[in-house]
Amino acid sequence: MRRVANPAEARRFIDRIGMVTHYGASTEVPNLYDAYMSEPNAKLDSSWDSPSGHVYTWRWDLGKASAAFYGALVAKKPTWIAWGVLPSVLGFAMERRHPEDLYRDGLMSNDAIRVVRAFEGTAGVLSTKELRNRAGFPTGKSERAAYLKAVEELDTRLMLAKIFDAESEGDDMRHALISVRYADRVSEAVRATPEEALETFLARYLQQVAFLAPKVLAKNLRLAPAVMEVAADRLIGSGRAEMVEGALATTESEPVE
Repeated sequence: MRRVANPAEARRFIDRIGMVTHYGASTEVPNLYDAYMSEPNAKLDSSWDSPSGHVYTWRWDLGKASAAFYGALVAKKPTWIAWGVLPSVLGFAMERRHPEDLYRDGLMSNDAIRVVRAFEGTAGVLSTKELRNRAGFPTGKSERAAYLKAVEELDTRLMLAKIFDAESEGDDMRHALISVRYADRVSEAVRATPEEALETFLARYLQQVAFLAPKVLAKNLRLAPAVMEVAADRLIGSGRAEMVEGALATTESEPVE
């Protein structure tokens, strides 16, 4: 694989692979840092003038250019998803039930539903300050912790995403309610079952990564094993993949760049 040297190449890398984490989060998903270092499992350094600090700043280059969808998906870590495959990913990873139904059934916390309700009457996008104020999380350490936990709950269910202001000179990110901000892609996503959506995604993804451990990927994506099993069986049954020593491997001939 050719080294990914800058944000422009990172964008092409994301588009080609389909799903990429910013730093290493899963053995089954490529990441921008390793692609930049051109070696697997390169050591991270928290300093700003280190290679990992350099790659960290790509968030804003990619985000402000709307290069890809940005959310917390793989192992709950920052993940870039190419626009072309986003409907498929939402189809298998997004929480499909309405937030109010989840809350009524005891499957969503009080704090998380407050965050969702804060978007009522808006265009589905709020700054952190606006969101905290509207959701009723005033300043203070304990309130901040509760707010962050609620946002994480929604982020990891692909109900919230982070977006970047192209006009801003700063590094602030805003919060977007996925069902509103990406309504067209959500509408496309729910036309397929989770198993069908995952099958569509995996067929494309395998052409780039060649093989993967389905159980590991299912765990990192927080998918029910049965969903992965059905999607893998369909790929194998159609002749597009095969199991090789416990790994799901592509049988299709499109080359990996």
